[in-house]
Amino acid sequence: MNTGVTEANPVLGFWVFAFCLTMPATLLVYAAIVDRNTIEGAVERPDDSIEAGWHDKAASRSFTDLILILGVAGTVVAFLPGEITVNLKLVLPAVLILCAVLFGVRYLLQRRKG
Repeated sequence: MNTGVTEANPVLGFWVFAFCLTMPATLLVYAAIVDRNTIEGAVERPDDSIEAGWHDKAASRSFTDLILILGVAGTVVAFLPGEITVNLKLVLPAVLILCAVLFGVRYLLQRRKG
């Protein structure tokens, strides 16, 4: 796929993309490699924190919600008369957005419960 952004100067395109990806790549390496014991004030076992519990409950419950919603939607679409054509370029991002919204709502509810 050619977008025409760097057609005239591919070297410039390389350096622009390299510049844009440097910080995220550095943060990824830092998160993956740095020892938690070297960070002052870091929690010893972050998986045992309250927030981690909220995250786990929100993730499992939002997955259950997603299965329910997609199951009901699939059933309804199966019994609709006529043929329905679907563009996957629209459906898949919509499902991703639905996942993010469901998780966000469930996490806020868990945080509010305490």
